[in-house]
Amino acid sequence: MATEPTFRIRQFHPALETLNHARVTARHLLARGPRPLRMLIASDGQWYTSEQQFAPMVRHSAQLARRFGVTFQHRIIGESPLVADSLRRFDLVGVKLCFKKDAATAERIVGELRRATSALRIPLVYFDGDDDPSLQWPQLVESVDLYVKKHVYADAQEYLKPRIGKTNLTDHAARHFGWDFSRDINPGFPGLPQASIAKLHLGWNIGLDDKIEELGRNPLVRSTAPKDVDIGTRAPAAADAWISPMRRMAVEKIEALGGRFRVLAPTDRVSQEKYYEEMLRTRICVSPFGFGELCWRDFEAILCGCLLVKPDMSHLRTMPDIFLPDDCFVPVKWDYSDLEEVCARYLADEDLRRKVAGNALRKLNEALAAPFFVERFAELLKRLDLPAAPRH
Repeated sequence: MATEPTFRIRQFHPALETLNHARVTARHLLARGPRPLRMLIASDGQWYTSEQQFAPMVRHSAQLARRFGVTFQHRIIGESPLVADSLRRFDLVGVKLCFKKDAATAERIVGELRRATSALRIPLVYFDGDDDPSLQWPQLVESVDLYVKKHVYADAQEYLKPRIGKTNLTDHAARHFGWDFSRDINPGFPGLPQASIAKLHLGWNIGLDDKIEELGRNPLVRSTAPKDVDIGTRAPAAADAWISPMRRMAVEKIEALGGRFRVLAPTDRVSQEKYYEEMLRTRICVSPFGFGELCWRDFEAILCGCLLVKPDMSHLRTMPDIFLPDDCFVPVKWDYSDLEEVCARYLADEDLRRKVAGNALRKLNEALAAPFFVERFAELLKRLDLPAAPRH
């Protein structure tokens, strides 16, 4: 994993969104386009990876304006009260809070927005930017019309189950590695009421983050340098982090294959350039779980021409879905007991390795283009019973 850089966040540009709104209004008045649909995005702006859930909305704002008449305004929560008077000119409100917020503050903020939007009969959407399929504050679901996740359980009934810690992965860490979550900010997930499940909505995952989109346009990833590493990963984790046993297991399994294959599995952090240079040399990238099942490494590996191998993902639904077994990635057991067998098969058949890696690359590139996200956004509008086609 690369050292933690300071990222530049693309934001909704007020002047551009004002221009988009003027264009939408003009086209509508000339009976050539949908009527305007103004959306307010309210967030605390505190966590880059969470705020990146808005990245494709910013990137494709012009296309969204043309297709649906939707234009955006982004407001940082705390700059001014988000009361009914300040929301009156919007047709839709989305809200996002950093996972570090305490539960009482999160409930208060979303509750205030719920009262204001209800008075105006405006839909309220919560955008959950966390890495896992679970919920930081399950009680918020009752206060919103739609709750958007980056990925969800394939079986929605999994949301009914209580967990040790917040997620299925913390529960796994507790049961298999004895990890104690009793003093964690989320000592346990109580399970959702059955009625709340209907409000969950699969949005889009971190494969559409700016970092991935920018890497996809970087000439670096079209390198034809020889791949002299058979199996590699770089997956550091602090010893006091609950993900450390799962990551350590992956590293140890890779290192054990060093007598048969050329492996690289360091656990320190390096520069972004060094990190990508390693990936470009690697034939198979093993990507263990982190605080959630998905991580940037999954998509970086694909863009760098690696075959992605990672623990089985059949319990999740996500978009873009590059986790199609033996088509876009290769699953292994969560304990990596079949890692050698899986890697040996693909290292013995370079054409097959290239085919699966190429399938994933094509699918990811398609998802990074505007039409993919425009259709994902259409699904969100349909769930809210808002027009997802040109209106007159």
